[in-house]
Amino acid sequence: MRQFIVIMVLFFNCFGIKAQTELADNLKKKYDIKRGFETLVNISIDVPGLTIPPKDISVFYEKGKKPQIKGKGILLLPKKGFLNQFSELLDVPAHWILLEEKGDLKSYKLVSLDPKSDWVTADLKISKANLHIDEINLTTKESGVYLIKHSYGKGIFPISTEISFLTNKFNIPLKFLGKSNIKNVKDKDGKVKGKILLKFTNFKML
Repeated sequence: MRQFIVIMVLFFNCFGIKAQTELADNLKKKYDIKRGFETLVNISIDVPGLTIPPKDISVFYEKGKKPQIKGKGILLLPKKGFLNQFSELLDVPAHWILLEEKGDLKSYKLVSLDPKSDWVTADLKISKANLHIDEINLTTKESGVYLIKHSYGKGIFPISTEISFLTNKFNIPLKFLGKSNIKNVKDKDGKVKGKILLKFTNFKML
């Protein structure tokens, strides 16, 4: 009887690992950027103590290279949340742990197996019907925590992304401080808390 139970446990564990591997592979195929993309982005930044007007920029991204960004004035840009984030996240070897399955959503915790990756864990909420990543809660090694929420239209990639962050890797140009003191922007641990909203239009794959 004990041997039968052990065999059944091993069977279901193997089945679960196979299902997670298939899901990861399907997501990689869906979000794969073969050559690159270009898009227009409207950026709104909400950080207590800063006054930053919304900005419109154009982004040209070739796979394996840094994005080329054009826009007037100095701008604070998020390092997380751009459209290439999916492939960058999914390409990292990770252990997938199913946390919850509720309605159309499956929740997974990804634990990075790559010592060189800049993140430690990523909690994903995935829509089963559309195979969309709706939410990413990312814990990084050095640059803080990011909660990234996506809204979709008819295409594969999001039409808008909201990034809530708590980070110590946030450069603040003096022009945005105005009469504010930098101490009013950072907390007692030297971290900055805020939100960034990205709205994507005219998206084209290269």
